[in-house]
Amino acid sequence: MRCANVLHVTPPVLVWLRRDLRLDDSHAIAAAVQTGSPLAFVYVLDPAMKNRGVGHAQFGFIVEGLGDLQTRLAERGGGLVVRRGDTVQHLVAVARELGVQCVCANRDEEPAADIVERAAEDALRAIGVELLVVDDEVNVPHELVLTKEGNPCRTYSAYARGVRRVLDALPAPPQDYDLLGRLVPTPVPEIPSVETLVGRSVTLLSDVPGGETHALARLRRWRDDGFLARYADDRDLVAEPDATSRLSGYLRQGMLSPRRALQVADRAGAPKFASELLWREWFKYVLHHHPDLAERCIDARYDQIEWTGSDAHFEAWTRGETGFGMVDAAMRQLLETGTIANRARMVAASFLVKDLHIDWRRGEQWFRRHLTDGDLASNAGSWQWVAGTGLDAAPYFRIFNPTLQEQRFDPTGAYAARWAPDRPPPIVEHALERDKTLVAYKAVAAEPI
Repeated sequence: MRCANVLHVTPPVLVWLRRDLRLDDSHAIAAAVQTGSPLAFVYVLDPAMKNRGVGHAQFGFIVEGLGDLQTRLAERGGGLVVRRGDTVQHLVAVARELGVQCVCANRDEEPAADIVERAAEDALRAIGVELLVVDDEVNVPHELVLTKEGNPCRTYSAYARGVRRVLDALPAPPQDYDLLGRLVPTPVPEIPSVETLVGRSVTLLSDVPGGETHALARLRRWRDDGFLARYADDRDLVAEPDATSRLSGYLRQGMLSPRRALQVADRAGAPKFASELLWREWFKYVLHHHPDLAERCIDARYDQIEWTGSDAHFEAWTRGETGFGMVDAAMRQLLETGTIANRARMVAASFLVKDLHIDWRRGEQWFRRHLTDGDLASNAGSWQWVAGTGLDAAPYFRIFNPTLQEQRFDPTGAYAARWAPDRPPPIVEHALERDKTLVAYKAVAAEPI
């Protein structure tokens, strides 16, 4: 993790930030620190982010995170360079302006980001600048997690065991470094508003503000107030905001280190929360091996399903007007806040696919565009899990009954009353649609893989 050509020389090292808006435990920052050179930081707000599913909720979260990061850098004598436009062009321009010879970056594992990364490497090389990219998004690099036979894991349980085996042999705790006096001072950046970025007015009522400062405070408070200790028992209680950590947006934008989060879970003796953190990394592992995760069913048989649902039903689902309390509450909460409790997400997703017979890809795109934590791997992987088209031992016959789910996980009706107090007549009959789904799935499941 060393750029030999800039070791102990005057030109700064440029840290290229993407989905790693933090100073704590960043492998790219650690690599830059090891060079002995001063550090500068750059982030590019690229219009192409919209094409990758980044919507107003994420842009708002990112804007808040950039402001927080600028403050944290300024406290340590540095600053953040923020540009808006084509990523590669601005990265090259900033490298020239600062006279750097090395750019350090954490790998962004999404396929579209990999294309940008390769273009940046070529463009930087053309001006004599080295790009050093390091793994950071997961606790254990994907190539180290294999079955005993040396093959990629095909189930979450095998993956989780593999991660723990690697960490037992090669512990990877959060890295510490001191940035005080090591940073290049830069002018205070002009960070555009979310309205400027999306081209319209935005109203979002989220109570989870963006930024590393808030991420670390949320993690500490959630642990210290006892919610982490109760997570295994309470995590599906959708009306209780603190039943889940609500750290997913911070992890999505790298405002919280995955190693820091897992360390807190392990030290607190909270295996269920640790396992949920590894579910996030499992989906990144699946995306690594299936880069078309958002476009094609992992189990190709299910690409043959004929999705018979109507546009009218899809629109009713997006508005939260299905007549099913938990589904409608989830969808309205999404539109108002950019967040949904995990249990409610699964119920709403299952209803779209298996009660309304609408292609899971339409739901995946809607969620990713509106969620603050709309992560390609986690979102597409979760939708394939709900749809029963991915790596799952019990696929198509998992069908959530939305009424029973509401009775079990919103027993007082508080969640539905909070977000969807009016209840129109149900647009479908669950038992009837469930039977239709089983027939459709069984018809293609009989085909050989």
